[in-house]
Amino acid sequence: MRSPRAGKLLTVDQAAALVQEGDYLAIGGIWNHNVPMALVRALVRRGVGNLTLSSSPASGVGPDHLFAAGLVRKAYLPNVTFEHLGTAPHVRRAIEDERVTLVECDEASLIGGYRAAAAGLPFQPVVSLQGTALADGADWLIPVGRDGTVEALAAPPLSPDVAFLHAHEADQFGNVRHLASTFADRLIAKASRTVVVSVDRLVEHDDIRSAPARVTVPSYMVSHVVVSPFAAHPAATHGAYLADEDHLRTYLDAAKDHDAVGDGWRQYVSRYIDGGEREYLSAVGGLDQLASRLGVQP
Repeated sequence: MRSPRAGKLLTVDQAAALVQEGDYLAIGGIWNHNVPMALVRALVRRGVGNLTLSSSPASGVGPDHLFAAGLVRKAYLPNVTFEHLGTAPHVRRAIEDERVTLVECDEASLIGGYRAAAAGLPFQPVVSLQGTALADGADWLIPVGRDGTVEALAAPPLSPDVAFLHAHEADQFGNVRHLASTFADRLIAKASRTVVVSVDRLVEHDDIRSAPARVTVPSYMVSHVVVSPFAAHPAATHGAYLADEDHLRTYLDAAKDHDAVGDGWRQYVSRYIDGGEREYLSAVGGLDQLASRLGVQP
């Protein structure tokens, strides 16, 4: 008799407990879209640090939370902004103050590192770096060529210990569906050892079986699934709800305190993070108000 298929569901705090001191963590999404913020908040509550951090080629609110909490030691982040709302304040301060080592990388070399890891290769050539200033300053890249000449630079494998991704929905077995672009999420999943995907809602496995082509990250790439409504908030989930620009501005206003762990950040954590996800959703207006204000789709 065949054993029942095991589900992959975890709570948000169980998922955060997978990240250990000194781990390499990757965060998916792009800028302030499809960011696994419920998982990020849980990691801030847990306080595990000394992390190496990377993201998709462009990121924003997720990494900024982890920098504000002092959890990051080293980062591969070629592009971190809040888009039209401004720069990522805690990332900027930590790098300016040399509290975090920022690895010189661009979007192509970051993707090259993920590709090398996903394919099990020792490096991935990134020919677009030739002739750029980055080629002179990025000592983590590998020169490759023939007969003693350097023909290209290559990225070594970037293989995160844990990846946090976000999509709109999945079944209990880890078949994930994005409603729009997957950004670099599939590649990050392939490159990582443990993959945790937060989703806004759980769907039945029969629903997945009825439309297999809609699966964007299949279960064999996914270690665990966390179900939490508005799990990307204050970022957006593409095809489901918009980014909450009012709350992003609240966050940025709190970050204006010059000290990266000053009163503004501490007050933000006390009000929005320390109590857990249920309290967070209540503090930002509750499910009904969020659905009305951000245009949530069924």
